[in-house]
Amino acid sequence: MKVVKTFSLKTWPRATIAERLSKSYSERVHVTLHAEFDVGYVRDLKVRLEPIVKEKYNTRLTYTAIFTKLVSHVLRNHIIFNSVIEGDEVKVIDDINISIAVQSEKLGLVTPVIRNVDLKNLGEVSKELNDLVSKAREGKLSIKDLTGGTFTISNIGMLGSVDGFTQIINPPQVAILGIGRIIDKPVVINGEVRVRPTCTFSLTFDHRAIDGYHGAEFLATLKSFLETPEKVVGEV
Repeated sequence: MKVVKTFSLKTWPRATIAERLSKSYSERVHVTLHAEFDVGYVRDLKVRLEPIVKEKYNTRLTYTAIFTKLVSHVLRNHIIFNSVIEGDEVKVIDDINISIAVQSEKLGLVTPVIRNVDLKNLGEVSKELNDLVSKAREGKLSIKDLTGGTFTISNIGMLGSVDGFTQIINPPQVAILGIGRIIDKPVVINGEVRVRPTCTFSLTFDHRAIDGYHGAEFLATLKSFLETPEKVVGEV
């Protein structure tokens, strides 16, 4: 057996990542629900708003930004998912601060936080998200950038190779949403077969704090928002 590379799980940043994920997996009761939804209306919204966001905020509009904004309103409707566990207590948080999983060569896997997402417009969310991603890849994130998150989104769909996946909850949070690739598929609408862009959303939550029924409710609300994104997103 030829070894081409060796690295230690005890060196930073891998040590920190390994410790946090191992602790989360051993302490939490992970349950994941997968659902595939039509994201054609989100695609149309993105195409329409891209030039507006570019002109007003000098930043790029991504699917992650749109999904983050939509999820913030899902969380407002299902606030139990916007919780943290401290000791034996589940604390439901009013502020919706969404952590975004970012892979950084310098820092490893990090989750910078966009605060009060539901109170910001899509342009502001896009600008802040892109700034945080840039800081992560440059290794310039501050402690403030990385703390205070209440829910995490992990979007690996841009890689174009993964549909659904099971993720590990980001402690001390109780839930995380994974987003897979967007792919055109034949779907039946009003008895007719059409080709539509679809995406798999994987919701993982701590079963100690949240029941599967509520997970299904979360995804049902997300589905309805994906079908009417303009009403949810509002002005940019």
